[in-house]
Amino acid sequence: MPRRFPRILVATAAALVATPSCTRAPSRFPDDWIGSWRGALVVPTPSGAPQEVVMELVVARTDDPARFAWTIVYDGAAGRQVRAYELVARDAATGRYAIDERNGIVLEARYLEDALYSWFSIAGSNILVREALVDGAISVEFVTALDRDTQTTGTGGEVRSLVPVSVQRATLRRQEG
Repeated sequence: MPRRFPRILVATAAALVATPSCTRAPSRFPDDWIGSWRGALVVPTPSGAPQEVVMELVVARTDDPARFAWTIVYDGAAGRQVRAYELVARDAATGRYAIDERNGIVLEARYLEDALYSWFSIAGSNILVREALVDGAISVEFVTALDRDTQTTGTGGEVRSLVPVSVQRATLRRQEG
C-alpha cells in the first residue's frame, strides 16, 4: 500500500518547494557575517544548573571566492578548542552551502529564510544547528536528539520521530578590532 500523508503536510511541503524565498539565498550572506563574534554558549547539564562556555565564530574571506574561513572556538572548563573550518558556497543562489571541517568531514548546510541550517548525526546523536544574524548579533541554537529515544508509529507508512533531549543557545556579538 502506498504511503499516505495528511493533505496539509503534503500541501505545505509542496508550497515550500515552490516558494522562491525558501530556495534563494539573500545576497548579503555570508558577507554581513564577516568578522569576529563572541558570546556565552549555555549548555544544559544533568544537575539542572546550566554551564556556560565562551563561544567565538570568526568568518573571513579566503583567496577562493567560494570559500570562507569559518573558525569556531569553544573556551570553557575543558580548555580552549579551536575548530578551523571553512564555509563552502556550493550554490549560493539557491542557499546551498557546506561546512568543511578540513578533516574529511563535510556537513551540508542550507541558508533558508535568513538562517543557516545544518543537520547531522554522530555517535547516536542527531544535531540540528540553526545560525541567524538577528539585530546585529548571531543567534546560534543546537538541538540534539538521541537515536535511542526515537519513536516509530504510523499505519500505511512508518513515521520515525526524534525526541529532543537538549538545546544549547548562544548570542554572539561582533567584536571590535
